Amino acid sequence: MPQTSRGIAISLSIMLLLSVATQLLYIITLKGVGIVEGWPLRSTIWTTEILLFTGITIASLAALVRSPSMQWGWAALAVAGMINIVQSGIGLSMFLPAAKAGPEFAPLMGTLLAGSFLFYNLAKAIIGLTAFLFGLTLFGSDKTKVRVVGLIAMAAGAIATILNIAAVYLGLGAVPLAGASGAIATFLAAGTIWLSAPAAE
Repeated sequence: MPQTSRGIAISLSIMLLLSVATQLLYIITLKGVGIVEGWPLRSTIWTTEILLFTGITIASLAALVRSPSMQWGWAALAVAGMINIVQSGIGLSMFLPAAKAGPEFAPLMGTLLAGSFLFYNLAKAIIGLTAFLFGLTLFGSDKTKVRVVGLIAMAAGAIATILNIAAVYLGLGAVPLAGASGAIATFLAAGTIWLSAPAAE
């Protein structure tokens, strides 16, 4: 792989890991905190995520051009990045005004929340597909440890895809483990992309 393509793959891995870190930070610090009360940190996290997913989308498209042998994985990651931009954008631009509008607008807030989570779960389903596809690439390696990582990524990716598609269909809160499975798949996608970097051409 040319150094530029390897650099793209490593950059993508780092951005994916950072996106997992922001999600963990959000859960740890803002679970149970109201929209208005937690807005300074919440808006900072969402802005950071928008920037990360913009970078992920751009880098995935660049990798798609340079590494056509893995085009399905890169394409899936690019689409997941775009959907995550929309999801974070809904929260950043609409949640605070809706929360400040008062109790009479609670149904509107519920609608925005449900729509945001639809995009969240859809993106996680596609990230699961990404982990599966890059895991499949690693599974073809002649190194046992790499094959094991590939197999784990395939299994976790398939589970995340199934759970999050179910969450898209059933609606907000219907599949409790969907988000967690997506975060695990994102972590493994980062690892598989990193390990695939030398052979991604």
